[in-house]
Amino acid sequence: MDKILSLRAYVATARHGSFSAAARELNVVPSVVTKRINELEASIGAPLFERTTRSVTPTSLGSAHASRAAELLCQLDELIGGPSARSEDIVGRLKVKAPTALAATRLRPAFARFQRMFPKVDLEIALLDRQIDPVEDGYDLAIGVVQLHPGGVIEEVLCPLRLVTCASPDYVARKGMPLHPRELPEHDCMTFSSTQPEWRFEKKGASIRMMLRPKFSSNDLLLLLTAALEGNGLSLLPDYVAGRALQEGKLVHVLPDWKVPPSEIRAVIPVHRASDMALRSLLDILKEELSDIGR
Repeated sequence: MDKILSLRAYVATARHGSFSAAARELNVVPSVVTKRINELEASIGAPLFERTTRSVTPTSLGSAHASRAAELLCQLDELIGGPSARSEDIVGRLKVKAPTALAATRLRPAFARFQRMFPKVDLEIALLDRQIDPVEDGYDLAIGVVQLHPGGVIEEVLCPLRLVTCASPDYVARKGMPLHPRELPEHDCMTFSSTQPEWRFEKKGASIRMMLRPKFSSNDLLLLLTAALEGNGLSLLPDYVAGRALQEGKLVHVLPDWKVPPSEIRAVIPVHRASDMALRSLLDILKEELSDIGR
């Protein structure tokens, strides 16, 4: 138990950069936080923080293990509190950022199910296709393809992300089927402006990057899907957006031998919210809803 209390003091101090702020979070006096961290450092045999009269800064060791310690505490809290907590008794508020197309095509049932299961949890969903820092912007959860890694967060994979180059049969009949990525500049390419400054392809160990001048660009994947269905050009779309149209033959797979490097859709969570039971329950529902993506 002493080790667990010391870990909580360590994680809180790493998050806030202050013994006093950590003490307020843990509802103890600062001297208790200092004592617990001193005991943890003595047990480890190395300092976790550099102290000055003005600041408390994690050492390289302290920074390296803060996220892992937070995850362990989160798992412990789930083990202790999870089985006995009823969904109707969980209260709180969650502010969530989700990509527009993913929410529109796949996440609406998950959010609706969460509301039914947890009626005392207020849910605020913001549909944004740009990347945010959930800590600075005040979100409990940010969903997306993570490119930067802000401090004070942990990440969890929700599902794989597979991108498919596609076009309508009408476009291919008019413009022809490209056989190599180098032919793409000769075509009408339509790009997702938020994350596609270039298109990358791989084939049998070979890799190629294509910087394209798009005929059409948008930060809305559903708008790009509509444009592709109308025969206006080639587009690089997630399988969860283009999958049904490909199955129905309304779109065809372009450059099927050239694969786009795989990625992941992730949940980015502030460390101090990682053990929240409502948030953990929402993540479980989201993972279940997205379990078939990328198969």
